[in-house]
Amino acid sequence: MQFKTQVIRYLFASFLVMAVLPSFGQEQSNEDAAQEYVELADQLYRETKAYADIKDIYMTAALMDPNNIRANYMSGISLLESVTKGEATQYFMKVYEKDPEYTFDLLYKIGQSLHYGYKFDEATQYYDRYIEKLAANPDYLGNDMVENSVVERKIFECEQGKILMEFPEDVEIVNLGSDINSPFYDYAPVVDADENIMIFTSRRKQQNLNQDVSEDNIPFEDIFISKKVNGVWDFPDNIGNVVNTMYHDSNVGLSKDGKELYIYKDENNGDIYVSMIDENGEWSYPEPLDRHINTDFSETSVTLSPDGNTMFFASDKPGGEGGIDIWVSQRNAKGSWQKATNLGAPINTPYDEDGPFIGFDGKTMYFSSRGGNGMGGYDIYRVEYDSASQVWSTPTNMGYPINTPDDDIYFTPSKDGKRAYYASVKEDGLGFTDLYMLKVPDEMKHDDPKAEPVKVVAEVVLAPVTLTVTITGPDGIMDAVVSLRGVLGTGGLGANKTSMGVYEFSSTEGKSKEYALSVSQSGYESQLITINYPAAGNEPISFSQSVVMVKAKETAPIVEIPERVVRKVSGDKVRNVYFDFGSSYYHKEDLPYIEQAVGLMKQNASIMLELYGHSDFVGMEKYNKSLSINRAQRVKTAMVKAGIDAGRISIKGFGSDKPLATNDQEKEGRELNRRVEFRFVK
Repeated sequence: MQFKTQVIRYLFASFLVMAVLPSFGQEQSNEDAAQEYVELADQLYRETKAYADIKDIYMTAALMDPNNIRANYMSGISLLESVTKGEATQYFMKVYEKDPEYTFDLLYKIGQSLHYGYKFDEATQYYDRYIEKLAANPDYLGNDMVENSVVERKIFECEQGKILMEFPEDVEIVNLGSDINSPFYDYAPVVDADENIMIFTSRRKQQNLNQDVSEDNIPFEDIFISKKVNGVWDFPDNIGNVVNTMYHDSNVGLSKDGKELYIYKDENNGDIYVSMIDENGEWSYPEPLDRHINTDFSETSVTLSPDGNTMFFASDKPGGEGGIDIWVSQRNAKGSWQKATNLGAPINTPYDEDGPFIGFDGKTMYFSSRGGNGMGGYDIYRVEYDSASQVWSTPTNMGYPINTPDDDIYFTPSKDGKRAYYASVKEDGLGFTDLYMLKVPDEMKHDDPKAEPVKVVAEVVLAPVTLTVTITGPDGIMDAVVSLRGVLGTGGLGANKTSMGVYEFSSTEGKSKEYALSVSQSGYESQLITINYPAAGNEPISFSQSVVMVKAKETAPIVEIPERVVRKVSGDKVRNVYFDFGSSYYHKEDLPYIEQAVGLMKQNASIMLELYGHSDFVGMEKYNKSLSINRAQRVKTAMVKAGIDAGRISIKGFGSDKPLATNDQEKEGRELNRRVEFRFVK
């Protein structure tokens, strides 16, 4: 540590000297000086983690010599490692103008920076072009190769970002100001039930126990505490050298009564410690939690139920859904924590989950995830626990502007549910990350905090709920194509044919759900029936649904929709491609039409293509809008893989706003509305 600190000081002293020398004479050109800055920054980048300061050196070099590719590229890389990631675009674009092949993943880096800058459509174009490059170089295995699945996830996040920003949450987010925030990192705020104390982590210089710096040239983490005086948060104090050490110390949780403070330490790959406050207001030396919580893997954050007997914590130990997951443990009568259980899906995903907070009502939990329908980085989600079915609800994204394309984590609501505290990077920030207070709208507030806290049972085996569907036609029992999908297009149950015309579906989901039962057969009117599927419980449940099929009509009423001409449409025509209910995968028999569109664009390099995605009217319009975008994106991806430049194809999703036919029936109605249209323009 001492060696690293000396290296940082020496090299930055060198930078200051170099910055002065050119002003004393003209012997050294801007290009030469810029190159010296780059070489110094490269040395710092290899030997330290002082990325915030290194960024300034690279950017200085790029300003002095805009043609220095290395200076521009590393300016972009350094910005992607900062809190102003969206500013990296201009530097990566300069590199691309000079040398498009400077790195294999340059197109991906441009997409990343645009993504962080909320330019989702442009980001998607560059992500698509990178996927096209991957397809053209299947054997490339360099360190600067980004897997196709990672890029596809980024494209999905851009799509979700557009939707979340189109439907923003009506919230007021207030910076806690310079009395609380510093010019450095401030994060992980927690409050007690009475909202009289707030404890958080800061890397500020003032009051830090260690006046030296860490290897990133920023002060070490210390835990600070602020008290509310006359309704205002007072200037924070260092919590003291009993809790804090000379190196990194970060709070990760606080019991609801404010008496147990949980702390993260780097030992053993990352463990959780607890410090107790006594009647004199003195904190005890932190002690590690037992083996049922701490493992040889990383434990990163905790939260306790209001009664203090249930702990939720984040860990990357084996046995989860993937990455960091949220786990739950119960405290026994002796005060010891029991073997932890993974919360499983839908809370945990193959990506990382972290920063859980169980609300003061004992059943509303907030957490952050890199998965789900997020717009990038960690997004904050909310779930509720149903004590009757002992099942968590489907996570709900807290929406924009609470969430951003960067990391949003450690969300802490107040007891009355009217406010919440969290750390974020915003334009009015004072430092790297700041603490903010969110004034919670009514629809986001949790239940009465005086409600009985829920005892979470992590793993419950429920009896099945069985639906039997019987299909009849004019001549009696008949077979058909049967599917059961969620009305929002997500999730579904598989059909098991037990006999001619009889199909069974089975579910052990502990929460009731609304499904759309789709039944179709050639020559018959397709049927779409809403099924209210009951929650599974301790006893098996059986119910049935009869479906009567009728012969299809020869014609169906068509609703004429006037075309909105944006640009001159070329004479080239390609038939629409169509999709099943709730699906973003086009019918296989429609692939020739996509190939036809590819052929037309290869023959005429001057034409562009607009893909218009549509849905039927079943389900929530917010989901239908997303689904229509995904359908257009699916067609675009197929065309890019076939050799069409992604920049020549734009997409737009209309949801159910522009039906081609009636939505009153399936055959020649809703099935025609689930489509992607090809519009060639010059």
